[in-house]
Parts: sequence; structure tokens; C-alpha cells
Amino acid sequence: MNWIGFWSIYFLAMIKFMVSTIPGQGFELAFYQTWLASFLGASTASAVFYFGSEVVMRIIHRRRIAKREAAIAAGLQPINYYKVTRTKKFIVQIKHRFGFYGITLFAPLFFSVPIGSYVAAKFYGKYHTTFWFVLIGLALNAFLLTLISYALF
Repeated sequence: MNWIGFWSIYFLAMIKFMVSTIPGQGFELAFYQTWLASFLGASTASAVFYFGSEVVMRIIHRRRIAKREAAIAAGLQPINYYKVTRTKKFIVQIKHRFGFYGITLFAPLFFSVPIGSYVAAKFYGKYHTTFWFVLIGLALNAFLLTLISYALF
């Protein structure tokens, strides 16, 4: 087995999962080795960012409270974080259109793995099965991407 190729695909899958299986044949890896490297890399990044997102959300919440208190103490109008913007509308539309299964199975594929895992944790982190569906989605998507890359290239 080509370990340099395996670890290259592993680290590429941590950042951009959708293109991580393409160099598999160039490194002369077998189908299952490419799939495994891609899945393990994406799973590692997903676990770090899914479980780390709770800490990030707490920090953001504390900062908002501090900014609000500082603005009130200075006699200024506090920032209204509940203002409806285009971005917030778009995010809510995605959530309503695709739902739990769409977000957990496909968000890490179409966004990067860190952003997709954060989005899944933000919307559905209260459910115990969310991370398992993210892993199932990563396994299925890695299989399909490996199949496509080995069939085309």
C-alpha cells in the first residue's frame, strides 16, 4: 500500500471531501483503500468540528451578551441579532427544504466537512442520532465518490 497516497487522501478529505477520491488511482491505491482514507479523514474532521461547535456557539453567545451590555452601558442602541437578513432567510430555507436527513447526509458533501458538521450541529445537535447520520452520510458519499472517480478516471 502507498502510505503517502493514503495519508494525502486522508488529509484532503478533512478539508474538501468532494474531490478527495480523485487522486486515488494516481497513487495506485485500491478502491477500498481510497474509500477508507477518504471516509476516515472526513470522519475525523467531522468529529472535531461537530463536537467542537458547541464550544464555539457558547463563545459566540457570551460575546453577544458582552457587546449588548457594553452598548447599553455606553448609552447606545444594542445590536439587534434577530434582524432578518438574506443570509438568515437562505439558511432557514435550506433547513426547511432539506430537513434533518438532507442536512445530516449531504451538508458535509456540498459544503466543506467542517462547515457541514457545524451546520448539522447547529440545527440538529440536540438529537442523539445526528452525528451517526453524518457518519452514515460520509460513508455513503465516500463510496459514491470513489466509485465515480474510479469509473471516470
